[in-house]
Amino acid sequence: MHTAEPRELRIKCRSRRGSSADLEVLDISIGGAMVESRGWTAEVGERVLVTLPGLSAQPAELVWKEDGRAGIAFEQPLHETVFDRFEALIFDR
Repeated sequence: MHTAEPRELRIKCRSRRGSSADLEVLDISIGGAMVESRGWTAEVGERVLVTLPGLSAQPAELVWKEDGRAGIAFEQPLHETVFDRFEALIFDR
């Protein structure tokens, strides 16, 4: 039986206040991502620009933050093929 091994995917986030962070993506969906957020100063409800590898920056919102993790909702959903590529970076199936 093959066991999936986690790989690292990082996302760049920049808030309107000018703070930026390079965060590890813990989980991703078509509509958003859960990231490791320790040390990130953005606040819930704040609009941010997120940049995934190979894509241009896109608007998103920080929707929750708890226990060193945060949830980011993308304004526009990821295209299915783009999502599949990023999901494969996290878990090699």
